[in-house]
Parts: sequence; C-alpha cells; structure tokens
Amino acid sequence: MNRTSSLLFPLALALATALVPQRLWAQEPAAEEMLAGQRLQSFRVGTWNLEFLGAEGNFRNNLPPRGAADLQAIGRKIAELGVCILAVQEINDEGTLKQVAAAAGPQWDAFLGTSGAWTDRPVAQRIGFVYDKNTVDLLFAEELLQLPREFEGESIFHRVPVTAVWKHKPSGCDFRLVTVHLKAGQKPDDKKKRRGEASALSGWLDTLARQANEDPDVVVLGDFNSTYGTEPEQIFEQSGLRKYLDQTSASPTIMHFPEPIDQVVVSDGCVEVRRTSLQVASDFGGLGKDAWRQTYSDHYPVTIQLRCANDDDPQATFWRGGPEQVLPLSQRRPREDGREPGREIGKPIAWPYTQGRRVQLLAGGVSYSGTLVRDLAQDGTGWVMLETDGGLVTVHASQVAALRMR
Repeated sequence: MNRTSSLLFPLALALATALVPQRLWAQEPAAEEMLAGQRLQSFRVGTWNLEFLGAEGNFRNNLPPRGAADLQAIGRKIAELGVCILAVQEINDEGTLKQVAAAAGPQWDAFLGTSGAWTDRPVAQRIGFVYDKNTVDLLFAEELLQLPREFEGESIFHRVPVTAVWKHKPSGCDFRLVTVHLKAGQKPDDKKKRRGEASALSGWLDTLARQANEDPDVVVLGDFNSTYGTEPEQIFEQSGLRKYLDQTSASPTIMHFPEPIDQVVVSDGCVEVRRTSLQVASDFGGLGKDAWRQTYSDHYPVTIQLRCANDDDPQATFWRGGPEQVLPLSQRRPREDGREPGREIGKPIAWPYTQGRRVQLLAGGVSYSGTLVRDLAQDGTGWVMLETDGGLVTVHASQVAALRMR
C-alpha cells in the first residue's frame, strides 16, 4: 500500500458541532475494485455495548440482572451476527463475558481491559473483545495506558482504549482493531472530555500511521456517545488519514436516541474494509422492546465486512507497547521499574523547553532533530512541535519516548 512517511500534522483542529446535512463517503474505493477477479475471503467484525453486562445492582432502569438464559441468548446472538470478532463495552467482569463467549460456541474466547471500575459503587464498565479462535488468530492485545488521562483540567479515558492485532486464518490478512467507549453525556464538560479523548487517540493513530513500515490496516470501533458531524468525527478525520463509515440508510444504534452513537472509523489505507457494509442489527426478533433490552442491551450490534485475498503488505509491522500494557491481564508482566501498570502513565508532561531551543526528539522509534516552534512550558496542549529540515513535525506528548537539548 502507498504510505506517507512524513509526520506533518495540522496546527489546529477543525472542530465543528453542526450536523453534516449530507454524507458523501459511501462509495467503494478503487483499491477494492482492483481486487476483483481474485478469490476473496469475506468476514465480518463488529461492536456492541452490552449495557452493564454482569452487573448485579440496579443499573438498567429497574431491569433485573441477567440470568444464565440471558447470557446464553447473547452468545447465540453474537454467533447469528456472523462476526468473527466483536468489540464490547460496558462489561462488569471477564468471567461473565467468557460465559457469553462459550454460549457463542466452544471456539470462542474473550478478554477485557482493566479500566472502567466505578469508585462509588461496586460495578465496572470495561471494554474488550469476544472472538472466534477458529477464524482468527489473536496476535497480541494491549491497553493503551500511555494515552494522557487529563485534558484541560478534566480527567479522561475512564475506559482506556483497548487495541488488538488479528490475523484472519483463511486469507492471512492481518489488521488492528481499537475499541473505545468515549465519555457519555451532553453537558459542556462531557463534550470537552470527548474532545480530549478523541484528540489523544487520533494523535496516537496519526503518529502510528506516519511511521515507516507501520501497517495501515486499522479500524476504530465502539460506543462513541456521539453522532455524525460532532467533534469526535471532526477530530478523527482532521488529519485526512481515516474516515467514519456511513450507514446506507439512517438507523439508530441505541434505543434512546434517533441518531447513531456507535461508530466505526477506518484508516484510509485499509482497503480490506468494504465501505458500504455497515449494518445495524436493530430487529427485536419478535420480542417487545423491553423484553429485548432485558436480555440483550439498550444498544444494537453494529457490524462491517472485510474482504481480502491475502495479506497485501506482509512486510508491514504493528507497533507494540510495553509489558505493562499486555492483555489478557493474565499475560501482563510487571514493569522493570516496579511501577504499577497505569499509575501516572500518560499524564500531561510539564515540558521545560522553550521556543527556539534546538532539541532531539524520539517518538515511535524515529529520531527527529529541530527547533521548537513555541514555548511548550506555557502551551498546555500536550503537543510537541518542532521545525526540522524536512518540515514541521508535531507529536503528542504521550508518544514521546525521549526529548533532550542539543
């Protein structure tokens, strides 16, 4: 695939809150048409917020906790969706999720991230994946603990994004999925937190995309708690490296709002994703609305299709974090410095470097030398910007491995 190796970032975010009246990105890219004539393998992946799955208290408008029959039904529903991987949100515990996975079939498994626990009540809203081991190999999975946890004085990422790299066994195609559960609510602080979460994650994705030999097959999916045209979309798309998938016809992804809030964002380099394949499974299957919600969720499953004949970039690699980020949790190893996983990781760094200083920066395994273009000690945005011989380089502080004076 054609890749750009530069790290040129825009200097400002084009943030808009008005809904986009007409969405035009619903055509198959030419790269997919070039695959015609080859023997393509098709498969689906998806996302589903399962509304406090495993929680024992009253968290679902007085609905009783789900029983064993409900978990069996959810597992069967996942199998019926025809997916081989399902990103999930609002999961209380891994044990309950594994019961759902077992109900989908003996070849299914599941894992969760560690964040999402409530501090005032004994419940958690964790995120992770359920997957069919007969169809895909899990190459590795991580919790993105290096992302900043504060934005403009507000805490963000109560549910830290989880990423996993998979290989589709029949075709050999490999790809990265990132699942998110962005801040809920419509208050100004809620929107600001979503802005911070989208900014931090898109900055990390942009840094990855512009690394030499990084595989561009990346899909972000989950509960975005926001619809088309709002700030998260503007932020994720502002670099020109990825786009939201459109529905072929408008359909809600949650019972409470007419707008879809569960989204899928695809890297422009990921030609395997069929751009018109997004589907929302909102059929209640003969059940009443309340009965369906009792067993399943107030959200509906969202799925997309991938098509490939083989891995078209076998030499490309996927960035990996440190041992403290590894999932499933049973495989996580302690840090060599003894620090607890996640403690203080990703908090905004107080940069003592001032405008005009010559520095050397290491990010994503790449070293850059240049001149700082503004006083980072007073900037407060979390971005490192320097002028190099090759142009302007902008990297989020969460991606900086080292920065020193020259």
